[in-house]
Amino acid sequence: MTSIDYPRLRYLEAHPHQEQGKTYVILRDPTQISEQMLVVSPEFLGLLPLFDGRHSLLDIQAELTKRFGRIFFGEELREIIDRLDQVHFLESDSFKEFHARLRGDFAAAKVRSPHHAGSAYSSDAAELFDAVSAFYLHPEGAGSPQAGTGGAVRALVAPHIDLRSGGPVYTHAYRALAEGPPPDLFVIMGTGHMGLPQMFSISPKDFETPLGVSPVDLEFLESVKTHLGEQLFREDLSHRHEHTIEFQLVFLHHLFRLAPPRILPILCSFSYADLQGATSPHREWFARFVESFRMAQQETGRRICFIASVDFAHMGPRYGDSFQPDETLVQDVKRKDLDMLKSILSANPGAFLDYIASEQDQRRICGFPALYTLLHLLNGEKGRLLSHSHTVMDPTGSFVTYASAVFEQD
Repeated sequence: MTSIDYPRLRYLEAHPHQEQGKTYVILRDPTQISEQMLVVSPEFLGLLPLFDGRHSLLDIQAELTKRFGRIFFGEELREIIDRLDQVHFLESDSFKEFHARLRGDFAAAKVRSPHHAGSAYSSDAAELFDAVSAFYLHPEGAGSPQAGTGGAVRALVAPHIDLRSGGPVYTHAYRALAEGPPPDLFVIMGTGHMGLPQMFSISPKDFETPLGVSPVDLEFLESVKTHLGEQLFREDLSHRHEHTIEFQLVFLHHLFRLAPPRILPILCSFSYADLQGATSPHREWFARFVESFRMAQQETGRRICFIASVDFAHMGPRYGDSFQPDETLVQDVKRKDLDMLKSILSANPGAFLDYIASEQDQRRICGFPALYTLLHLLNGEKGRLLSHSHTVMDPTGSFVTYASAVFEQD
């Protein structure tokens, strides 16, 4: 028996798509291990629960014959299986081989290439530089920075929404950074959207954008590794496709284009529920991470600027809701953002955790783990909200909220 005899679908995202008055569904791999997509009918989507690893090909063929009211031939089913396997949507031998090659190639690379260049933003350095410059001058942008007019920045909160829609909001955070003295090290904490067994993943690779290459701070990294061991470095592949760190580097490289800054890239992934309970192993591991990080900072003497790369609420059918949002809901959600931001800007991680728990994360605040970690690493600095906005993501009205904020040193 092979995996194809009992086909099992990998976890996929399904998004509605309208074209010429007809409704389709786009299937994609949220981990981006496979970067291909399939456009299917809603009827086809209804068949996919049969591909659960428990139904044999004969079981599936019999069920399809019953549903379609005709003989569903084995050749037809085999075509479906082959197509799903070709785009690496099945848990199959060919997928395992593909995944192993991908992991090996990425492990061998010394530099993390700009995965989203050419799609989310221009791969041409001059075009990208001009595009980012234009974000500052956009009506919703921050305006041109005035060097030397600001204080030292301890931390930034910046979006990780698509640059093409949220670019101007990013600039409010980066103008504050540009107007103060530069730090020694940027610790960029991004949301790990697909989960991490160890809650955090640190990449030892340098990170590249079309505007430059930022070296990882190896001394700081080794200090962290001394205290925490190797486990945080085992999920390095999760950095390959994740955009949350890459998008911040586009703005950092725009500001520091002559000398790209040193970085430490960290993905964060856990929920409020993981931290509840005094004896939670996640809570204990989180406390160990924070303490080890503080010790590394003391040992290296680095002047650090933390960047939390986060979005806030995700609402609408695209994210699993049964309703289509309207403007009233958008404004209500943004008001709740402002309530939530009170605990963030006052650097109160306990109050922030309580707020998310009280909502049971019904608004899907994907930036929670990076923000919660940031609040534990600050030294009591308070924040200022600089900009707050939202983007409608698709024709269903699904939307994402986000903001820029700064924490300045006293």
